[in-house]
Amino acid sequence: MDYLSAKAGPVSRNRFLEEYRVFVRKIASAHCRRLLEWGRDEELSIAMIALDSAIDGYQPDKGAKFETFASIVIKRRLIDYQRSMQRLAKREVVVDDVPAAIQDATWGEEYLRLERAAELQEFAAVLDTYGISFTDLARESPSQQAVRDRVFRVARLVAGRPELVAKILEQGRLPLEQISQLTGETSKTLGKRRRYLIALLLVAAREGDFPFISSYLQIGGDCDG
Repeated sequence: MDYLSAKAGPVSRNRFLEEYRVFVRKIASAHCRRLLEWGRDEELSIAMIALDSAIDGYQPDKGAKFETFASIVIKRRLIDYQRSMQRLAKREVVVDDVPAAIQDATWGEEYLRLERAAELQEFAAVLDTYGISFTDLARESPSQQAVRDRVFRVARLVAGRPELVAKILEQGRLPLEQISQLTGETSKTLGKRRRYLIALLLVAAREGDFPFISSYLQIGGDCDG
């Protein structure tokens, strides 16, 4: 049963949610790093609500599979829940010997850590739809600064042409000859960094979804045309 069937009505939707209980438990348990049990762990209820929301929010034209999108929504909701629990614990537990400024700084660091973790999980899921892993990126990542500068120059030039980026992300491959003419780099050179370049273009095209990664790579924003 696919997500389209779930939109047919309440009965179909409930059947879909029931069929996806195993999927929900798997994703939620993996995220929480422990085996969750129905009727005991609130995280599973939150994950089911997230799946229900994913049915309405899924956009197949974005390229990701429904399961990939749903897993991202589930993880985001669970992270929100974990944050709320930590905020509640912070209000209830008063640590007299720790200055408030230090407590606030610690929470701020934890908040950023959770945000970065969620963003990396989402980025990994999106990369997976293109058959790319972090291992692939590490393998193709330039080790020399001069080469890195050239690769990023290519990415910025391509990112400055939205219609070309859309074509690349839709097809999941680089039009090497076209990019070669645009950038002056050889097709052979571009081919060696194919997956790395696609990852950079994903970040540039979806800067709002990956703000930490975009800021770190400095690939988003205005690009040279």
